[in-house]
Amino acid sequence: MSRDLADKLEPQSIHHDPNQEGLQLEDFELIDLPPWNSATRTSQAALWYKGALYVGTGRAMLGFMGRYTARQGSGLQDQGRFGSMRADTGGNDDEGAQIWRYDPTTREWKLLYDSPMVEGRDGTTRVRDRSIRAGGICQAKGDKEPVLYMGIGTLEYQCVFLRCEDGENFVECDQQGFGLGDEDVPSVRNIESVNGKLFSTPTGKNFGRGMFDDNLTDFPYIYETEDPLHGNWVPTCERAFGDETNLSINEIKVFNGHLYGATINKRKGFQIWKCKPEGKPPYKWTKIVENGAWRPISSVPSSMTVFNGALYVGCTLQRQGRGGRDRFGPFPAEMIRIHSDDSWDLVTGQPRFTPHGYKRPTSNRLGGLDDFFTHVFWRFAEQDGWLYLGTASWKWMPTYLKDRWDLSEEKYAWLEEETAKREEGEFRLWRTRDGNDWELVSDVGFPGGNPLNYGIREVVGTPVGLFVFPTCKAGANKGGGLEIWHGKKVNP
Repeated sequence: MSRDLADKLEPQSIHHDPNQEGLQLEDFELIDLPPWNSATRTSQAALWYKGALYVGTGRAMLGFMGRYTARQGSGLQDQGRFGSMRADTGGNDDEGAQIWRYDPTTREWKLLYDSPMVEGRDGTTRVRDRSIRAGGICQAKGDKEPVLYMGIGTLEYQCVFLRCEDGENFVECDQQGFGLGDEDVPSVRNIESVNGKLFSTPTGKNFGRGMFDDNLTDFPYIYETEDPLHGNWVPTCERAFGDETNLSINEIKVFNGHLYGATINKRKGFQIWKCKPEGKPPYKWTKIVENGAWRPISSVPSSMTVFNGALYVGCTLQRQGRGGRDRFGPFPAEMIRIHSDDSWDLVTGQPRFTPHGYKRPTSNRLGGLDDFFTHVFWRFAEQDGWLYLGTASWKWMPTYLKDRWDLSEEKYAWLEEETAKREEGEFRLWRTRDGNDWELVSDVGFPGGNPLNYGIREVVGTPVGLFVFPTCKAGANKGGGLEIWHGKKVNP
């Protein structure tokens, strides 16, 4: 694939002026926002297309460790893993996911897609869509130009792909749920494109689910299609790459003409596989990282991006609620960097011996970029030759303070003291020019932002500046809501 075409199809990897200074906190302003649906609290899919910013919204969490799924029969086995079902959830037309377009020239918003109301499995009418979970751009065979695709997560049915080729109108693609029939395939995690093919991965479980299930699936495959409008999805790999301990494929990314997939594996830690997606699937996949990059605890991939000729992977310990390993944290996020020859570096994290030699962090920073409480490196984006990184802290929900029989009184007191230092609305935004030297843009979030913000869920680089999307504990109807901050250098 030529660099010109790659720039076209990967609009978030944008090089404008590599000599421009990085953004400072004072370069950001809060955008005037449209009337989101009242339950909106986050965005998991935002991207630049045809000179505008497209924003897919996600609604508030549907109860701690659970969400509504229509009752299938009766009994406790039909409830969500961590709690009972709520038949009222999603019952209003102002609780569904939406897609909005922002014109930075006029500063005007336009609603392009609103979740339809459908009859649920229990006969109750409710919004169908919980979130716009993924977005991507693909120019498939027969397309005159690149086309925008959005992947939708639904409350109780199969995931849906939307297609927009004129920048204005979205149509639903055929074959919901990857054409798997009436299976539990409620959402989609990623959308990538290379060689005129669209790639994606199922995620989530509507039935018998908890927070952890939101990133798991009964179908741990990477699927592809050469005809996204009509579906015709086919698996590109063996189930779980031939390892049944892989529970899902959480991230995919195109790098150096190859497709990379990173798995969730609670038993061993994540794996990273790659293939050359040429010819007909299934392809020959090669495992290049395993055992969570040999971290002593079982971490999972949270983000992937390409920068300066390398693939960066954010690694976190998946939140598991009020029990299990979660309460023994906090475990800071790590980051690795993969090169085209399959060698890899530890960018930030705990130094350790591996089968590939001794790994010490190239940034000279331990986990969390030296912040013990940074739980996740959530999203990367390139802007003007800088790589920006949005994070979230574990302090906002300190499950690690409960039942800590393993800690001395002094260590527990330290955890309590450090946790109490958290300010409302606090999170960190980082930047780097070379991937090794990282600078803080902010360690306090955005002053004046919603105090219920706790992290950065999306970051988008564009020709008109960097857009940052904090994620919030609650929807607008409960004092929270989605914010978007625009960072740009103002010419003197």
